[in-house]
Formats: sequence, C-alpha cells, structure tokens
Amino acid sequence: MDYQQLLLKPKTLALLTASSTIGYYLYKFFTTPNIPEDEGGAFKFVDIDPSLLNQSVQVKKERYVKPDGSQVPILVLVGTEYGLSHEVAKKLEDQINELTGFWARVVDMEEYEIIEFEKEQVVLIITSTYGDGVPPTTARPFFDYLDANQFQYQHIQFCVLALGDRSYPHYCKAGKMMDASFERFNAKRINHRQEVDQEDWSVFDKWIQNVCNIIPKLEGLEPRADDYLYEKAKSFALNQGKHNKKKPYLSKLVQKKKLTQGQDRDVFHFEFELGDSELKFIPGDALAILPDNQKSEVLKVIKLLKSSPTQKVNTPSWHYQETDQTNPSQITLEHILTKCYDLHNLKPELLTTLRDHAKVASEKEKLAKLLEAGTSKTNESLHKFLEIHHLVDVLEMFPSARPSLDDLLSQLSKLLPRYYSIASSMDHDSKNVALCVAVVKYQLHGSERIGVASTHMADRMAIGDRVSIFVNNNPDFRLPEDPKTPIIMIGPGTGIAPFIAFLQQRLLQENSGENHLFFGCRKSTEDFLYSNELKQWESENKLKLYTAFSRETSQKIYVQNRLEENSLEISNLLQAGAHIYICGDANSMAPQVHETLVNIITKHQSMDQADAELYLHRLEKQKRYQKDTWF
Repeated sequence: MDYQQLLLKPKTLALLTASSTIGYYLYKFFTTPNIPEDEGGAFKFVDIDPSLLNQSVQVKKERYVKPDGSQVPILVLVGTEYGLSHEVAKKLEDQINELTGFWARVVDMEEYEIIEFEKEQVVLIITSTYGDGVPPTTARPFFDYLDANQFQYQHIQFCVLALGDRSYPHYCKAGKMMDASFERFNAKRINHRQEVDQEDWSVFDKWIQNVCNIIPKLEGLEPRADDYLYEKAKSFALNQGKHNKKKPYLSKLVQKKKLTQGQDRDVFHFEFELGDSELKFIPGDALAILPDNQKSEVLKVIKLLKSSPTQKVNTPSWHYQETDQTNPSQITLEHILTKCYDLHNLKPELLTTLRDHAKVASEKEKLAKLLEAGTSKTNESLHKFLEIHHLVDVLEMFPSARPSLDDLLSQLSKLLPRYYSIASSMDHDSKNVALCVAVVKYQLHGSERIGVASTHMADRMAIGDRVSIFVNNNPDFRLPEDPKTPIIMIGPGTGIAPFIAFLQQRLLQENSGENHLFFGCRKSTEDFLYSNELKQWESENKLKLYTAFSRETSQKIYVQNRLEENSLEISNLLQAGAHIYICGDANSMAPQVHETLVNIITKHQSMDQADAELYLHRLEKQKRYQKDTWF
C-alpha cells in the first residue's frame, strides 16, 4: 500500500500517518547540549563520534514518577495506529497535571497488561479507528481481552474520545466499541462519547477542557501517595523487542532499482537490510519509513525565521531514539526541522499564533479573516488554505509574524512515519525487506513540491545510506491458512506490492492453490511493474496474469474490465472457496471493483444485487474478501 500518494492531499496524509504512532510529549528531562558548535546544521547521529555522546549528560526519562504528595491518579488510555491519539493524550495529560490534587499517566493499549484496573478510579479513553472499522493494530489484544471477559468496573468513572475519518465506513467504530465495553462493565460515564472527524483540534481542545472541568467535581476519588505503574512500566520495557516504533532500526539501503521507463512518474524498488534488528514480518505487513525533510526546504524555513541552523533547541521527548545511544538533550535547529517536525501539514493553531504576533496590520487582518469562523472543520476556507500551503508559504506570506522559536515549534505537527506495503517475503529473503514506491512530485504556488519519504529514498539516498524503519503489522490482509486455497489478487500500480510478497510466499509452499493476479497500469512499455518476474511465473504456470494497460487502446481498460471479461472464472473460483484481495485506490478503483464483483455474482450465482452484497459481506466476515486501500 503506497500511502505516499496521499501527499497530494496533505491534510489526509497527516491523518493517515498520524503515526505512527507515539506520544506528543513536551520535553522535560534532558538538560545539556552535546553537539559541538562547529558541527553546523542537521547532523546524522550515525556520523557523530560516539565519544561526544558519552561526554553529554544523559538524563534518562522514567515512564512514570511518584506523585508529589497524595494526589488522585487519572489513567489516560490510548489506542493509536499513526500517533494522533497520543498527541491528544499528551495535551490532556499536561492539562490534568495543572489541576490541583490530580496527576495523569498515559498508557498505550498495547501495554494493557501493566494496568491494574481494580486500582484505577478515572479512565479517560482516546482511540482511533483503523481501516475498515477495526481497532488500531497494537490495541487489538486489549479489545479482544475486554470482549472475552465480563468485568465489574463500578468503581471506575470514564469517558471516550473516538477519532475517525468519515471517508471510511464504520466511522469511529473502535471508540464506540470501547465505550460499549466500559458501559457493559457497569463503569460510570462522566461525559458523552465525543466523535471527531480527522484532525480537528478545535474539537479535541473543547473535549479536553470539558474533561478538565469535570474531573475536580467528581465524587468518591481517593488521593494516593504512590503509583503501581512506576515499577510495572520498567519491567514491561525490558520485555519489548529490540527495535520497534519507539526505537526503530537504522537500516542500510542495499538495492535501488527504477521500475518505470516513462517520464510521467517514477516508481522504485528499494531493499533495506535487516541486520541484527530482529524485525519480523509476514506478507501483508507494512514497513514504516521515518524520513528526513528536504535540506533546502529546512534551510529556507530557518532563513525565513532569521535564525541559525546551528542554534540549539531542546530535543522533543516524543522523538524516536535515533541510535543505540539515548537522544541528546539538545540538537540543532536544522536537525529538529529535518527529523522531528512536519513542514507541510499545518495546524490551524499555527495561524492563531502568527496572528497574535503579526506586527503589520494587513497581515494581522488577513490572518484574522482566515480564523474568524474558528479553527474547526466547519471553517472550510481555513482548512482549504492549510491544504495548499506549507510552512515556507505561510512564513513568506506573513513576514512580520515571528513568534518565539519555542512558540512556533509547539504549533507544528510531528513528522510522522510513512507506511508502505512490504513487497517481499521473509521466507524468500530473510536478510532484506523490499518496498515498491511511487515518487511524489507536484507543483504548488509556482514551485515543485515533493513527497517527503518517497523523495528521501529516491533522490536523497544512495546505496549504503541509512534510514530508520520499523514493521507495522496488518492482520487484516493475510494469505489463507490453507495454502491450497485459490487467491484472486487485484492491485493496479503500486498496489501490486503486497502481492509480490504473497506470490513469493505461495511459490515456496508445496501444492499451493491457484494464483490469479489482475494488474493495471498506463502502458506495458512504461510502468508494467515487476513485469519480468510476473511473466516468468506465468510461463511456469505458477500464476495466471490479467493485465489492463489503460493508455494503449482508444478505450481505457482497467482491472475491473478484465474482471468482467473473466466473470465466469471469477464466480467459479469464489464458489471453490477463493480469497479475494484488493490493494490500491479507495476513491475510485476499489468501489468499482466491488461493484464489478457484485455484478459477477448476480450474473452467475442467481442472486439479486442485495443478496450479492450480503454474500460479499459474509466473505469479509470470513476474511475471504480483504482490502488494503487508501484515499
């Protein structure tokens, strides 16, 4: 799945990759710089003399600390796929900790085993919904744990903030499920469930304020002088894998191959070594790339801020650990803008801050006009403005608006991981992991703009260079347990990536079932991805390949047309127990493929349209109809 395509819709990308997943913490714990002034701009940790790191004062952050005197503990429970829920949770935590007599602790749902709910009194739940109405991947064991049990939580008071995206079905379903579970356990709801469409900080802030107003009025809360989470979190950390999203693996690029011949769009095959990372994946999983912002763009931002690339700033505590060494307490401004902050997807609050610091009346008036209808999604003109303006654009438009560096950085979003479907099987190659990536470049305001991760790999990495990676599991896109089961794969463009992994895996298995692949692109001579491999497998009768080259005929041909042409075979395969997989565009391709499947079923299986829809719905429930799609 090639999420980088969504850079053409910046705010959508911010939500999709609203990472990764991972808290948005204000830095509190590191104290001294360790980067020499003569090192200049953004450095790569791997290039620093390790002795310099050892000279710095490394202050280790504890996950939880004992409260200062007796205070009421509040549990903030977070489920996240790309990190936005953690950002909201950290803001909630900070505001609760400003209340007299209360202290908050943020726990990710993947760590639910450390929670002793019998000791908790107030539980504030923030969770996103992933894909087609399922909980975030790492939170699923917790959802299953609640679903399989009947607890008595009469002593707990709770409320839920449910994050979602109305573009997808089952809006905010995970939050609704969590709300229903705590209600089933007889916990007391202190506020109605708040549902939020995408990254709407005006709604987040209002919910946070409401909760902080409610908490001091709650009855029956018991102050405590210690916290069981302090010790349990330390032992939990010892059992974590060697590398994960909080401590990614710094992987070396070992192969870089251009797959396309035309000038319209470049697509590359990349391979990264796994080394001693202990990272594991199976076909259907995604690889997260933690990219750098483009150096020229970073330097332009610094120039517009009238600052220096070597100026020291505090390292954000939420920033992933870049090497085996603990992150230094301070880094350069160039480094923080290169590695930590999103320069493309801007928050409305940034414009509020700029308005408050604008010294020229016309600039202040224009900013006030953009903000006069508020910062929520209902202010369409504001959000349309943010979709087509990057940080450099805004700083150029409002040169008199220069808040302090700390104030400006606090209003920038975190630079999130970009996720790509893995295009290889570990059973085929256990030493490397492969990706198929379309390079994103486009024009905006008279200048070329780029996809941060795709151009990082394609334009700014040479063989031997390193980038931070981690594996993101996708349990909803899996091969059949029985390898003899036939499969139908539909993946135009870079949607083919997971199917390369599927085929590598299936061809290693004895007596595997039939493999049918529907692949589409513009021209067979320009963007027929992995054509040599596919043709070879086809010649060896290991694959039945159906191609749709949309620009080679007077009438455009797409994968759904090829499905329709082979409708009887598709129907027979379904009746034989085949699994169907779709990977690619959710806006047009996936709905049209679905409609074609409905037509095939009505045509060959004596069903009307309603029954055909129910049939496909049953296949989804049986995990025989799986989609990995994006808007």
